Amino acid sequence: MLAELLVHAASYRLTPPAFRRHLGEAVGLWARGQRQTRAWAPHLANSRGLIDTSIDDLASRRTVVVLGSGPLFDLPVESLCRTFRRVILVDRIHLSTIGRRVDRYRNVERQWRDLSSAANPGALDFLDAIEDLDWVISLSLVSQLAAGAPGAERREVDGHLDKLAGLACPATLITDLDYRVFNRHGVVLDSADLLHGRPVPRSGLRWKWEVAPFGEEGRHTRRVHSVAAWPDWRHA
Repeated sequence: MLAELLVHAASYRLTPPAFRRHLGEAVGLWARGQRQTRAWAPHLANSRGLIDTSIDDLASRRTVVVLGSGPLFDLPVESLCRTFRRVILVDRIHLSTIGRRVDRYRNVERQWRDLSSAANPGALDFLDAIEDLDWVISLSLVSQLAAGAPGAERREVDGHLDKLAGLACPATLITDLDYRVFNRHGVVLDSADLLHGRPVPRSGLRWKWEVAPFGEEGRHTRRVHSVAAWPDWRHA
């Protein structure tokens, strides 16, 4: 708890006033990641590995934009900073904890933005103004956007995915598809479609992410997400 308070205090000063209300949620995600290092390791390795290997497929490496960069758990930001002329990290919150990984690089930029297309249909239009944009990465973001748009979840999902599909540059998509809650006997107690009915191609990579092992959300329950990833969503 003390570590969370310190991170919150240090991040508060760095965060524009309009986004400070999101700090509690972001610090909570960071804290869970610290607790669940072992459970999250396979998911984080898969995400980082896909991004690292996708770099090799890019002919031009000027500017890369990461949508939903978060605490950088699943992002090989060092690889991006060494490879690209400009790295733009975009999220509602950039915690102070990421400084130890990015402050050494002069080519990385933080942008505070609300990426919800349901609340703001032009939320991703800023991408069109980046003339040397060579790559966009949407990082475990779609389901979070949907969760933050009660009553407009499907519109949120469609708006984000359709915008990525229409970009002129490659767009890597990593997203949760659904989750299931199990008891200790393996019985499914709850489940949800995190894309709210949006169909996605069967292509791409698939894996499981144990977001909440036993004891995290309930003593006798665990929550497991299905994750899918496409190196270039435009050609999925």
